[in-house]
Amino acid sequence: MLQFLMTIEHHENMFVSDNTINELNKLLLKYGLTQNQAKVFLYLSKIGIKTASEISKSLDIPRTETYRLLDNLQEKGILFSIFGKPTQFKVVEINESIKILVDSEKNRIKELETGADNIIKLWNSVTKYAENKEKIDENKFQTLQGRNSILVKLEQMVKESSESILVLGTELDFKKFYHTDFIELLQKTKSDLKVLSDYNKDKHHIFEDIPTKRIKKLEDVNRENFCFIIKDDNEVIFFISNSELKEKLAIWTDSKAFVITLRSLFNLLWTKSHYVDESNIQSVLEGEITFEHRLREIEQEKIILNYLQSVFKLTENEMANKR
Repeated sequence: MLQFLMTIEHHENMFVSDNTINELNKLLLKYGLTQNQAKVFLYLSKIGIKTASEISKSLDIPRTETYRLLDNLQEKGILFSIFGKPTQFKVVEINESIKILVDSEKNRIKELETGADNIIKLWNSVTKYAENKEKIDENKFQTLQGRNSILVKLEQMVKESSESILVLGTELDFKKFYHTDFIELLQKTKSDLKVLSDYNKDKHHIFEDIPTKRIKKLEDVNRENFCFIIKDDNEVIFFISNSELKEKLAIWTDSKAFVITLRSLFNLLWTKSHYVDESNIQSVLEGEITFEHRLREIEQEKIILNYLQSVFKLTENEMANKR
């Protein structure tokens, strides 16, 4: 019985270990390693000094590819060889290796930034062969998939804003952008910032560091299907709600008709909403509207929502067809 329990415990430990190694392998991919590079690195980190032949046999990787992987890891600065017959290999301690990989990525980004300036200078020196062609106004649409691509666009819009920034969405919509430059840029913007959200001052909130005079509470739960940010009445990012998508999805556009429609919806909701700071007298004054005026608002809002829902539906269908 004791032997049986020890066997079970051994298998459970192996299962936990395998899961941990698999998770580490996935994480190392984010630091610029390939699947097999990460596999070799973790193997040597765990086992210690080994020859190329031993690594190849243990990991079931062809020997020629093993040598290539070892060369790659040496180039990255996280592996070194020990001369002998045969040559052996050892990796740098994992904490130091991660620091090396991070520093390498930072240097690569600096090089890209420097290179970008050179590309722009070279491009500007190229003769513009299409200068005489008639300019055509276009409504541009750009699909943004994943947190990082959306975040880059959001930060760019806030930085370039000179007039106004309108933000509508729930805490859940913006939770993934907490502790990012996007929120910090919103705090520092000189533009006229207005935020409509399901703000609760008694709990931690993503917009808690923004002055309450710029925030109104989004009361209607039906607005949870809408989330967008408008910059200077000429650009907008709106988020697509789709439970089937693993990553966050958004659309950026400079379509004038679309921007104006979303701005109209925002202005309607802003007018009837109250500041999160109940002491703000303006919220009381804005609440004093006539019954007839409210009916006109509802009708106008209904038209806007019907239009937006049709556009959202078309966009989702297009994305589904692409997949």
